Amino acid sequence: MKAPICVFACLALLLCQGVAQTEAIAPAKTNETGIVRVLVAYYSLTGNTEKMAEGVVEGVKRIRGAAANLKKADEVTKQDLEDADGIIMGCPAYYGTIPGRMKVVIDDWSWKLKVDFTDKVGGAFSTGGGQAGGKEFVAVSLVMFMLNNRMVVAGPLYRNDKTGSIWGEVGATAMTGPLDPGVGEGELDGARRLGERVARLAAKMKAAATLAKEQP
Repeated sequence: MKAPICVFACLALLLCQGVAQTEAIAPAKTNETGIVRVLVAYYSLTGNTEKMAEGVVEGVKRIRGAAANLKKADEVTKQDLEDADGIIMGCPAYYGTIPGRMKVVIDDWSWKLKVDFTDKVGGAFSTGGGQAGGKEFVAVSLVMFMLNNRMVVAGPLYRNDKTGSIWGEVGATAMTGPLDPGVGEGELDGARRLGERVARLAAKMKAAATLAKEQP
């Protein structure tokens, strides 16, 4: 009788080990309900605005639980827009205003795609060749698009360590030539600050909305 008992014991041990191994290699389920999604949509011809967009993404990633979706504006889908808790848009200044292609794309988000932007957090960035060539006007124009589409908007925050003063700006901008060609580290810092603030506010608003739904 001892032999059959030993055989059954060995089989039981092997089965237990098999179950344990199966449980160990089973893929873990990811709970993405708490992830804050920030879409960074941009139009760039020479690469300068794209570099600023990458800086914005770096800022978004500073916030725990935030995920950035970097896309060219004309490649953005309705699903991208609907999934986003925050949307940050950027483009260069062409003749002092938004490039025609960018304007058509974002208008179509409303007119053709019928996206509901209500209470999504937004931010804007821009680039331009001159000192006063329209960069700030472009940022304001993008912000106006967001406000008209019922979004909540925010800009980067700055602090003067000597005086303690804190202020915000309408967006992040970069002068890209000819007096100051390319995107400098200081301008990238502004892009990072923009991404960080929009992601932080989007996280706060999402948490508040989730809490409100859970309350009876």
